[in-house]
Amino acid sequence: MSKTLIETIMKKLLFILIAAVAASCSGTADNSYTVSGKFNVFDSDSVWLLTEDMEYISSVPSTDGSFEFKGNVENPKLVIVAADRLAESTGCILILEPGNLNITTVLDSFYVANGTKANDKFSEFLTMNYKISLKIRETGGRATEELMSMMDDLEKKMKDDLMDNLDNFYGLFCVERLASTADPESTRIFLDKFPASVRNSDWWNRLSREVDGLLSFAVGKPYTDFTQNGPDGKPVTASKVISDPKNRYVLIDFWASWCGPCMRELPDMKEAYAKYSSKGFEILAVSLDQDRDSWLKTIKDEEMNWIHVSDLKYWENEVARLYGITSIPSNFLIDCKTGLIVTKGLRGRMLENYLSDLLE
Repeated sequence: MSKTLIETIMKKLLFILIAAVAASCSGTADNSYTVSGKFNVFDSDSVWLLTEDMEYISSVPSTDGSFEFKGNVENPKLVIVAADRLAESTGCILILEPGNLNITTVLDSFYVANGTKANDKFSEFLTMNYKISLKIRETGGRATEELMSMMDDLEKKMKDDLMDNLDNFYGLFCVERLASTADPESTRIFLDKFPASVRNSDWWNRLSREVDGLLSFAVGKPYTDFTQNGPDGKPVTASKVISDPKNRYVLIDFWASWCGPCMRELPDMKEAYAKYSSKGFEILAVSLDQDRDSWLKTIKDEEMNWIHVSDLKYWENEVARLYGITSIPSNFLIDCKTGLIVTKGLRGRMLENYLSDLLE
């Protein structure tokens, strides 16, 4: 398939949905489902039912694109019904849950599923998002007034849908899409409104842990101590760095050599470090690298002359998980005297400007 803008956008959407949507609790008591429909464009001998990780669930033979899947699902989950094994051409994303689901096409080429409350609302969201993608392709990506209006309408729809869907996983999808890292308190309130059937899901628990992490590491809260190995393989403990008499403020910085935005932060970080390291400023950099050579080479080549640690576990880095890190670069500025987080998310010139108020 050619890498058109619309295809790129839809694949990004698929990634977001795979990461976000896990299940829905509505449906029949016996956990049985039926998924049926017909692909208008079909050049295959089977239709495939795949997990969000593109793993095989089942397939049915088809000569004209029509299909019907039947089974039982104890824990609803996101799946893909596709006209080919790799889901590269025609397909539909849906929440596999008890009930009778029917796949139909909208706008002649985009497929959605209906038949349960969660899927009905989910399909509305997908359709609006698809129209936005078409408009982006039409305008060449320019932020036209019409395009911005469509995006505003989509956000408004999610906000309006949220209160009516606090009993299913589309509502949980809305919570995650609308959540702000700057306001974890509000996200916590909405998460706690869902019934036990939703709160027992892996997806709700993942979101809950992330929100709790944000709440635990809010400005004014104490930092959490940790130990991880430095480039020489010897352990480095955060509390020892923070309690060092020469340090007044320590920036716990989460980054990786493969992270473009992280690397773009380096000039400003190096300038701030050169200016204030002699006045009590230190950086304790926690890398989410997984290749030791790349990590060490970047430190050397970029002359990152501060303290470094990593367990080389990528996104499973234990300190990153401890601090609830879901994106990088991220950082927390610690007051060494009190052990409290005084601010976080210092980007670009913000770091030097903030330090100037503290250390000048």
